[in-house]
Amino acid sequence: MKTQLLLTAIAATAFIGGAAFAQQPTTTTTTTNVPPATAPAPAATGAAVSTSVTTADPATGATVTTSTVTNGPVPDTPENRAKYGQPMSHAGKRTPARGN
Repeated sequence: MKTQLLLTAIAATAFIGGAAFAQQPTTTTTTTNVPPATAPAPAATGAAVSTSVTTADPATGATVTTSTVTNGPVPDTPENRAKYGQPMSHAGKRTPARGN
């Protein structure tokens, strides 16, 4: 019984592998040289940063616009600790507020 099960599994694997090997690749990969976008300057503490980059491919006429919005770190001041509470880390709870 075990030999028959083993031979059946080998035959099924060979059949599936042969079918996968016989397929033609249908995807093509093309690369174009697009100039890299410049990174924005770092924001001041607590300030939001928003960048937008539009890239165009002259060969196809396609354009892509990407936007990134980030928030800066919150300064660790006594006012912010009174407003938002203590830090969640063990070390942060044991140190005084200093700011950045």
